[in-house]
Amino acid sequence: MVSYNRVILAGNLTRDPELRFTNNGVPVCGFGMAVNRIRSKNEEVDFFDITAWRELGETIANYKKKGDPILVEGKLQFRTWEAQDGSKRNKVDVVADTIQFLNRADGGEGGGGGQQRARSQQKDQSSDDVDLNEEDFDDIPF
Repeated sequence: MVSYNRVILAGNLTRDPELRFTNNGVPVCGFGMAVNRIRSKNEEVDFFDITAWRELGETIANYKKKGDPILVEGKLQFRTWEAQDGSKRNKVDVVADTIQFLNRADGGEGGGGGQQRARSQQKDQSSDDVDLNEEDFDDIPF
């Protein structure tokens, strides 16, 4: 069975990013994001909760604030937990792998007109860093 879990969202932060740390000292940043959904006659908005770990989370917490435009690439993650009243809760979050800082439409981000890109350290390894041996491919069935 083939599985694929990838999401790309472009929108605005709905609240200031909140940087917290796990018990082991690993930084994790949480923030909300609003994405416009354009239909034929009306415009609706979808809201998503985003989580970014380690250096990626620290970068977002240090440079972004409520209302800033952002592009998020990541995966969906389903969580379940028990609330204080004993009821079971569940939620789908987006775990960010890559974030692109976008410029405001009104030019409010200052000059330059470019985009900044923040990327998770786990995905930073380029293909140049991987040592491939053709013998490793002998047992691939295609």
